[in-house]
Amino acid sequence: MCRCLLHVPEHPGSPTYCLEHLIEGDYIKYNNNCGFVEGADAEDERVRDTPQAFSHFTFEHTQGQKIVVDIQGVGDLYTDPQIHSVGKIGCVITFVGLSLRD
Repeated sequence: MCRCLLHVPEHPGSPTYCLEHLIEGDYIKYNNNCGFVEGADAEDERVRDTPQAFSHFTFEHTQGQKIVVDIQGVGDLYTDPQIHSVGKIGCVITFVGLSLRD
């Protein structure tokens, strides 16, 4: 979740940045938009089942109409997951700071 907005009017284009808290620990990309699954063919103690289970749950719960992918983060604190949906060309919803602990 965006914790702070930083507006820099003196820079070209007057950009605004969204800042987040630092997530400490081993940052792992568990899956992506194209079918990659971390640790799918290896035993790695860092790899968690939660991200793949959550992607599968979203697919089953929506009867195959949506799936949450691109899950990455530390432990069960995830950042920037993507929601893919059937028939929604050009529309991707991005969430920042999703935590299954919340």
